Amino acid sequence: MEEKRGDVQELSDFELVVYETVAEIDKEGGAADISTLTRLIERPEEEIWAALSHLVEANHLHSTPDGYVLGPHDWAP
Repeated sequence: MEEKRGDVQELSDFELVVYETVAEIDKEGGAADISTLTRLIERPEEEIWAALSHLVEANHLHSTPDGYVLGPHDWAP
């Protein structure tokens, strides 16, 4: 069964920044933790948590014990 993900057009500009930051870390084989994201994005942690929550809910990102990684996507890095 294929996993469904939310429409990318429903994401805010800031959520796209968070997604792209996680994607850069993920394509290098890592997982994005909150301290790395706050350092790279330079926005309040609360805003980043809210964006992460929505991205996980929409199935664009997955939460792992090491941090956040990409969910299902149809593009290659």
